Order: sequence, then structure tokens, then C-alpha cells
Amino acid sequence: MTHFHCNAALNVQPLLSPARIGDLLQAEDASNDFSLLARLNDKLQKQCGEDFSVQCWSGAQVRRIPKSTLNSLANCYAEVFNESWGESWTLETAMHEVNKCITSPPGYTPIISMLFKEEEVVGFCWGFVMETDSLTEDSTPFSSSNFKRHESVSVAKYWLDSVGRKNRLVSMRELGVLKAYRQDKAPYLNIPIFERAKAMECNVAFLRTKTTSRVFKWGLGVGFVPLQLFMVDDLLLMKGNVKYALKLLYNSIDDLSMRQTQHEIISNIKHYLCD
Repeated sequence: MTHFHCNAALNVQPLLSPARIGDLLQAEDASNDFSLLARLNDKLQKQCGEDFSVQCWSGAQVRRIPKSTLNSLANCYAEVFNESWGESWTLETAMHEVNKCITSPPGYTPIISMLFKEEEVVGFCWGFVMETDSLTEDSTPFSSSNFKRHESVSVAKYWLDSVGRKNRLVSMRELGVLKAYRQDKAPYLNIPIFERAKAMECNVAFLRTKTTSRVFKWGLGVGFVPLQLFMVDDLLLMKGNVKYALKLLYNSIDDLSMRQTQHEIISNIKHYLCD
């Protein structure tokens, strides 16, 4: 449920486009991926220190993430949800969840970004880009939990087919940063995911979370709107606009527009909560 190596930008390989969507990306896009991460890392290191960096993988490239990095990711995953949600993840169960992203079903294009402090993963974000017809009763695009899974898929598919008339979406499956490093780091994890979705001509994002989670207010802040509240367990399906979210995320780390953007993010939250 939606709950960076040193100098990483210097050794990032080109991100891959999914075979199912086709070769949407031109040769210059690989260079754009490299340039994007270089710019993000430069900004991140100026704001937070040279021991922080961000990396991103997509498509078949996720299968080539080093085992040591996956172990660090699993440790981070377990700690994030144990400390923030009071859950009981172990390294083994967290690794199982990570592997489900890497070995995603046909029709799902996984995208993973990680925040590093030196060699340690201290934050993560991952999701899937997929066609609308990949949303079936057996699919699990929004959460590994079976709870209200069919209803979530039905609501998203109805909006995509009948309301928005879109044929592609990005599902924001997981987002987390260790408590000690949480302040102002989320945009650096989100931006690569949304940029990759935009490059795949996808402008609709979905996430499923609890109204009691930090992700709920993060979603409201960057323009996500609730589509379905399931009442039980405060579970909520939300929909967002990739381009609008990207604008706010970029502006939130820009020194000149940061204050104005923070005001807009807070206004989005207050608007929904009627404050």
C-alpha cells in the first residue's frame, strides 16, 4: 500500500521503455534521464549534503539492481512501515514484497527510485505504468492486500474508461522515507517516477492509502483527489494529474518558488478538508 549510491548520477544506465507500450522514447530520452538525475542529485546534495543521492530504474532494468541494494531497500522498507504504521515486517517478508515489484506481471512496467545516504537506502518510491486493459479482477496495481482490491480496480477502470477516457495510468504503489531523513526528501523520489510516466505518455496517476497516513495529505497537496472511500480501515483510492504533480514537485525544491508552492500545496489540503 502506498504507504540514493555516491555520485549515482554518474553511473546511471538509460531507463528502458516497456515492450508492451512500444518504443515511445527516442534516443535523446536516455540522455534526458541521465541529465534529470544529474540535476536532481546536484540540487539534493546542495540542500542535504554530498552523502545523499538518488537513483531510478525502470522496465527490465529493475532486474539488474544489485543484490546488496535490494537488501538495503528491504531493510528500509521494513523499518519505514514498522515505525510509521506499527507493522511487523522482517527482512524476509520485506524482500518478498520488493521481489513482487521486480517480477511484476505482464503489462506492468515497474519504476523504482531510491534515496541513498552513502551506500544505505533511506527512502524509496515505486509504481507501475500500465494500459487500462491490464486492470482486471486478478490484478493488484494499488496494493498487495486483497482488501477491497476488486472494488479499487473497478472504480479506477470506470473512471479511466467512462469519465477520463484514458488508456494508460501510473500506479503509485509504495512511498517511504526513514523518519530521520524524511524532511523535504519525497520530491526527489517522486519526480523520477512521474517523469518516466510522462515520457510514456501517461498523465493519470492512482494511489491507494489510508486517510490516517502521511501519504494521504501528500496526495492532496500535489493535487490528488479521492475517488472512493471504503470506510473500513479508512482505505481511500485517489487519482492525480502527473503534469500538475510534477510542477508542484519541481517548484517545491526550487529556492525561488518554494514558498509560493508550499502555500499552494497547503491550500490544496485545506480545500479538500474544508479548513
